[in-house]
Amino acid sequence: MKEFTLFWLTGHSEVVKGDEPHEAMNNAGYGGGSVGALDFYANGDKREKYEWDSQNREWNPLKIKP
Repeated sequence: MKEFTLFWLTGHSEVVKGDEPHEAMNNAGYGGGSVGALDFYANGDKREKYEWDSQNREWNPLKIKP
């Protein structure tokens, strides 16, 4: 099974598992109605690559420091 990170419009993120993103969401107990609350998904565990900006209510990629 593959891992997918779900990034929700609430500022919450989580890793789910399945062969495809929709299957991983189903395995985690999410139905089709939840897609409206999903901002985006990424392949693999990408929770450390994005941060939630609560003021603007959006996910932003983390900047890598040199």
